[in-house]
Amino acid sequence: MNLNTFYLAVAGLILAPLLGGLVAGLDRVVTARLQSRMGPPLMQPFFDVGKLMSKVIPPASHWQGMFVRWALIASLASDALLAAGGDVLMCFFVQAASACFVAMGAFSGNSPYSKIGAQRELFQMLAYEPVFLVAILCMAKAAGGFDAFSMMSGSEPLLFKLPLIVPGLLFVVLVKLRKSPFDISASHHMHQEVVRGIYTDYAGRDFALLEIAHWADVTVVLWICSFLWATGPLQMLATALITLFVALVIDNISARLTWRTMLKTVAPISLILAAANLVWLYLE
Repeated sequence: MNLNTFYLAVAGLILAPLLGGLVAGLDRVVTARLQSRMGPPLMQPFFDVGKLMSKVIPPASHWQGMFVRWALIASLASDALLAAGGDVLMCFFVQAASACFVAMGAFSGNSPYSKIGAQRELFQMLAYEPVFLVAILCMAKAAGGFDAFSMMSGSEPLLFKLPLIVPGLLFVVLVKLRKSPFDISASHHMHQEVVRGIYTDYAGRDFALLEIAHWADVTVVLWICSFLWATGPLQMLATALITLFVALVIDNISARLTWRTMLKTVAPISLILAAANLVWLYLE
């Protein structure tokens, strides 16, 4: 690793959670406007995390704190890897490990709601991870390499070669943002019948660390989506913001689906479309 790569990795490690926090704040502001409400200020997620950090609450089990910290490390590592121009496929697996650690921490708690939420988190992973994997394979084939710099240095947008992966990437974004119709394991909304699902047993500093890990995950997913139009920094930013806005609109006009519908209908259709795009690239 040369010095420039190290600096990029450190920058990604620091900036990615901050960008994720701004995305969370923008999410609340836009959602409030769509619902004709005032809503909280843009920086409210940072205030919430700061308040949670000041609360010292024992974890539900001695394993839970360890899983929270491993989830945070994995999420931040995926950001650092992507910022340094590393292998996007490796970034995908590291990010998936973070979700597994969160689920394992929920399973180690005492609440039945927490365990139900953890089960649903695994169902979500079973639904969206194969779609995300095939989408990344399509990007790598179209860009000519698995490293992030190859995907960001194209002379023309990858979107023209990858139109069929767009529904799958939008599906992944909705799941990672925990938005309707796919907020089956953890949701801020009152219609979630298992309270906050997978987050039920987390509190205080552990919950704050999980929020930071979630921000880092959201940054990774939106960053990878921005590769679809990576002809410049502004174009990438615009692509990520458009993806976020579309996800928020869908969230506000959609009812929550069941995990069975996700696994039996949405995931197979998204996976078939992404796989068809991959076959198309190899037959060109």
